[in-house]
Amino acid sequence: MQTLFPEQLSQYIERSGVPPVLLLFGDDLLLRMDAIDVIRQHFGHDAEKYHWIQSKDFEWKQLSELEQSMSLFGSDTLIELELPENKPGKEGSNALHSYANQLPENHTLVIIGSYLKKEHQNSRWFKSLVEHGPLIRTQSPDKARLPVFIHKRAQKYQLTLAEGVPELLSDWFEGNLLALDQELRKWQLLSDSGVITNEFLTDASSDSSRFNVFALQESIQAGNYKDALHKLTRLLDEENDYHRFVWILQREVQLLTTLKSHAGNTDVSALFRRNMIWSNQQQGYIKRAESLSVEALHQLHYLIERLEMALKQDSGESPLVLTVHLLGLLCQKESSLTAAHSLQPFSHPFQLENTFISL
Repeated sequence: MQTLFPEQLSQYIERSGVPPVLLLFGDDLLLRMDAIDVIRQHFGHDAEKYHWIQSKDFEWKQLSELEQSMSLFGSDTLIELELPENKPGKEGSNALHSYANQLPENHTLVIIGSYLKKEHQNSRWFKSLVEHGPLIRTQSPDKARLPVFIHKRAQKYQLTLAEGVPELLSDWFEGNLLALDQELRKWQLLSDSGVITNEFLTDASSDSSRFNVFALQESIQAGNYKDALHKLTRLLDEENDYHRFVWILQREVQLLTTLKSHAGNTDVSALFRRNMIWSNQQQGYIKRAESLSVEALHQLHYLIERLEMALKQDSGESPLVLTVHLLGLLCQKESSLTAAHSLQPFSHPFQLENTFISL
């Protein structure tokens, strides 16, 4: 089995041409997008292109029907097929095995999946396909290799990283290379010299993020109650639309509740993918779900319900006070559980609320 990394793919295709089968597996979205872009660039405008995602109602007969119809025209054809769970099922396995045994001319089938386990590699459909093309691993580099990757990625945008910056960015963006790429694109426009220093990062971070909703989420994940309160006040300075970040709180509560109900189930990868939880965050979520009591989860759902009523039905309670207690419970600040029990409707002026949040 020939194995490639995304940065090797373009050279491989230029040297050997586009193979009839490419297997693209790994959890990193940026590397997956890079590899797919490389493949698409080698197909002209006249090529037929299809992108399918396996779902419950997916019809595998499309594969054979497309093969038969395209053979009449002889044009180049690119078929991208995503397997969200890396398990095509019995019907899919048979369809892929049959396809591998009768490869149509001028067709390239790209199978796209998540992290590849040994059981997937031992399946009949995988063994049949891998005989006809390489496996491209789109797994994020480990922490030791990440600074080198970041340095090369910065060069793509004509950026030079000062000493220590690649290591710093490794800490910031491990498990989230797509966010790293977005930041590098932005810094290419913001930097006059093209040199990214620690001072530049400090200025850029304070200017651009202003503690957005996802920064608040990061503080919750870290269990840093004080920092979460600080970022909440910054959010309120920026805008008064509670609905933008209440969604984050609802998502956190629902995810922790689901993880709690799946305690002991080691396969929660699909749940994390649906919620876009990066690999470096997953163990933290699992530990938080384990440590939260059922009583605390009940209180969180109760507070979410009261917060929605305060926002949508003007119940008389303060959204800010409810949010503060939500943050306390999410950050596992024990005193917040007792406070949430006795929380009463609050109608004092906003200035008093702001004093309360800064304590």
